[in-house]
Amino acid sequence: MSSFLDNSGDIILDAVLTDIGRQRLARADGSFKISFFAFGDDEINYKLYDTTKSTAEKDINILKTPVFEAFTNSSSAMKYKLLTLSGRNQTLFLPVARLNLKSSSSEFPGFPYASLSNAKTTNSFVVLSNQLAVDKYVASTSALTTGFNFLPDGFINGVNVERAANRAIVIDQGLDTTQLSFKNVLDPDLSETEFFIQSDDRLLVPVDPTTARQFPKSFTDTDNIATYVTLEASLRQAASGESSEFGFSPIQGPRGKSLLTSFVVPSTIASSDFLFDQIGTTVADFFPDSTSAKVIDTVVRVSGGRTGITIDVPVRIVRATS
Repeated sequence: MSSFLDNSGDIILDAVLTDIGRQRLARADGSFKISFFAFGDDEINYKLYDTTKSTAEKDINILKTPVFEAFTNSSSAMKYKLLTLSGRNQTLFLPVARLNLKSSSSEFPGFPYASLSNAKTTNSFVVLSNQLAVDKYVASTSALTTGFNFLPDGFINGVNVERAANRAIVIDQGLDTTQLSFKNVLDPDLSETEFFIQSDDRLLVPVDPTTARQFPKSFTDTDNIATYVTLEASLRQAASGESSEFGFSPIQGPRGKSLLTSFVVPSTIASSDFLFDQIGTTVADFFPDSTSAKVIDTVVRVSGGRTGITIDVPVRIVRATS
């Protein structure tokens, strides 16, 4: 492993190359160059800082906290990266990312989770992986009541890109505080114009609903985690400026542009039960006709390229077999 450990002083520095970095180093063709690095504080609980103690002891519990060993897996290395705001020493709030689970029929639509009654799960989106599963809801033979033959809230037709692009999971960004009006413009230093979407390459491929195309893939690491890059052109202008638009977003303060994404499944998932049998499970009475479904529960990570804001998106992949 390419790494170094410096513990010569009070600061212990444990640095390793990511899996992708090691692959590029192994090429030995001169293409390996370290252009960026990041610091994080995932293991630090700042609530342990005790203001009631003497100056020397206020942070003693934080200093006793074990420090994580450096990870080579870039997808799990750091969730909370440290951020430098040049010349802005009066910043009171940092941005966050939130799933917009509000109505999908409003002027600035969100996308609610699938419900327990129609997906046998809560707090998750559902991606249908084969046409047989889709037909359980939209075909003329569907067991649903006449006039209700459409996918429920929280469901995505993941059979092909065009169908998947008809629905969009919405991720809002901004300052989630009532101490600053949502009508204020979000500072450019705190506003994301580029996002990274990380998903299991075997299970899901992110789709840009604004273009009905897959997002560009940057790379896939040795754990099958693929990283996709979004551009500013794919973002939606946030709801802001009018008092009537306050309730359209879970962000209470100034807002940046929203990321819209959907998902399609690879052909290996659509045509085979293999991964469902290996890492999934079977849910009885899942579909409207009371037939069972094979499901895989996974998480897609979305992070900002500028501030490092991060959010995990829970997804249930569903396959019908009969």
